[in-house]
Order: sequence, then C-alpha cells, then structure tokens
Amino acid sequence: MTNDSKDRHVLAAAIIAKADIIVTNNIKDFNAKALTPLNIKVQSPDNFLSGLFDKNPEEMVQVVRGQSQKYKKSPRTFIELLELLSKQIPEFTTKVLCHEDR
Repeated sequence: MTNDSKDRHVLAAAIIAKADIIVTNNIKDFNAKALTPLNIKVQSPDNFLSGLFDKNPEEMVQVVRGQSQKYKKSPRTFIELLELLSKQIPEFTTKVLCHEDR
C-alpha cells in the first residue's frame, strides 16, 4: 500500500470490503496508479454524487427531498438544504437545481 500512511486503514477496509470506489475529499493521499491493480478508484463526494445523479436523476432528487424533511430541530426546505450542501458538493447541487428548474 503506497498511499499516505495515515490513510492506509481506509484502503485496507476498501480491499476487505471489495469496494470499487473510495469516496473522499482527500484524493491526494490515494495514488490512482497504485489503486488500478486493486480495481479501486478514488472520487470526491461531489463527483461520486454527480455520477449517481447522471444515472438516476429522479431518485437522487427524491433522496435530497427526503433528507430535507428529516431535519426536525432545525427544519430546512429543499432549497435551504441544497444551499448548505453547495459549499461541499457544488456540481451535484447545481445538477439537482437545474433538474428541478426544467
């Protein structure tokens, strides 16, 4: 395992779980060339969610709508949740918003 030593447990868990993607904002600590023989890719949360959206836009919109309804202590509308999420996953939230504006 040639990735950063402080993240080797993540790669080890992915190998044991037979995962094909590691989702992290810490992409720089996972060498894509070293992951290739293991058939594991690394993606940011934004890229991962955007890919899921591209495959299933209606379902992903429903997931976000459902999540917005789960906030009880500090209720959030669908749009408020997207605004909050846009700071971390801007591509995904833009896709959701554009889909809803059609």
